[in-house]
Amino acid sequence: MKTLLLLICSLCGYVQGQNITVAIIGAGFAGLRAAQRFEQLGINYMIFEGSDRVGGRVFPFSYQSGYLQYGAEYVNGEDNEIYETVKKNNLLSATEIDEEGYETVVYGQEVNNKMYKIWDKFESSTNEKLERDGARKEVKNQSVSERIDFYFSDFMKAQKLSQSEQTVMQNMNKLFKNQYQLEWSAPSTDLCLRNFDTWDSGVDSEATLNEIGFKSILDELASKVPKTKIGMSSKVVNVDYTGTKVKIMLSNGQYFLFDSVIITASLGYLKKHKTTLFTPALSVSKSAAIDRFGFGNNMKIFLEYNDPWWPNGMSTIQISGRVGNTETSNSLEDDLMVFQPFLWARKILVAWVAGNGPLEASKLTDSQLMTVLDNHLDTNLKNVYIVSKIQRIHRHSWISDEFALGSYSYISNKSCQSNTDDIKLMRDPILTNRRPVICFAGEHTDSEMFQTVVGAARSGLREADRIANYYSLL
Repeated sequence: MKTLLLLICSLCGYVQGQNITVAIIGAGFAGLRAAQRFEQLGINYMIFEGSDRVGGRVFPFSYQSGYLQYGAEYVNGEDNEIYETVKKNNLLSATEIDEEGYETVVYGQEVNNKMYKIWDKFESSTNEKLERDGARKEVKNQSVSERIDFYFSDFMKAQKLSQSEQTVMQNMNKLFKNQYQLEWSAPSTDLCLRNFDTWDSGVDSEATLNEIGFKSILDELASKVPKTKIGMSSKVVNVDYTGTKVKIMLSNGQYFLFDSVIITASLGYLKKHKTTLFTPALSVSKSAAIDRFGFGNNMKIFLEYNDPWWPNGMSTIQISGRVGNTETSNSLEDDLMVFQPFLWARKILVAWVAGNGPLEASKLTDSQLMTVLDNHLDTNLKNVYIVSKIQRIHRHSWISDEFALGSYSYISNKSCQSNTDDIKLMRDPILTNRRPVICFAGEHTDSEMFQTVVGAARSGLREADRIANYYSLL
């Protein structure tokens, strides 16, 4: 920490004669991109990162000849810097997921082709309707779950199905809602249809990366920021902007003064700490927007086997309706619905967990969780596959991560009903005589690509330019 103090005291940045210093809170993609911009402009800064690593919710870890990703895995859009890095570094996967390689099991039995054909008609048409509904004034404030149930009810009335076939369709509908929960990191009951009209990457698909993937993207961005300008394990507990300088207080009691600050903390962190993090308190409107906007929880659990027990070409195994379940309340197993073989790590099966599952899984040790998963897969798939035992698991609990407290943001029902632009309210800087004293970045502040690494990086660049532009005009 003494080295950090000496470095900060020596900072001296110039923008057309202005001697300024900027603090960046957080070394995720928003913070790193802001720092990269300041490097280009010759503005001096210091990053304060509370954890012991950079990257934020980009978290690659080494496995065999590549890297698995605890966090971000896909790249959205093509007209952005992140995708340019993907193309330049040849990071696109040579193998695409086979969308036809699905196995769906309901109460331990395979869903037959007849049911698939009936369901496919409903799913494809409903996806299109939901996209249109996001722009329809009369329904756009409804939740995805509510709207799916509306279409499902009408659909089922037109079908002549036996009781057992109706049960299959009802479980397929649960899986359908879960797809939206996984994609948007949001409960389907709280995912407002307006998300579909607001979010826009410019393309209809997302890029699947190879075994290096985000490790290369993170390394390239981090390489442009000197390590000496990143204070690791430097947790900021208060940002005091009552004086002419902004005081940054650390958890160890040290404090430093800056001209401007960029806050890149996750929305989850802001929700929990906003009342103590800022002096004076945030405005009522900004605080309310932070409270209203959604911040969800997803978890990936990498299940490692001695050998794959699933067939070649299998892309997804879906499970709904647990065998032998007599409980009326939800449990972890109810959210263990989607499992996918990995494209390049052939012994890995990924459990994609949404809903209440991440919270419940975070309460278990690895050994306990492996037992739950082994029993769940064996019980529900024994009529379809011979499931072997899991050897080990790899996971990161974002919901209990001190500096994330969740996965990523979405437009919630409360945000829709408020009839306010909550993204703008969260993004707007705190000004003192037009000077941007406190700026806000992070994926939740990007109007079109919230949720994404692209949105996070764009927000960091946006706020760095905001500060630079102000001082360049003085």
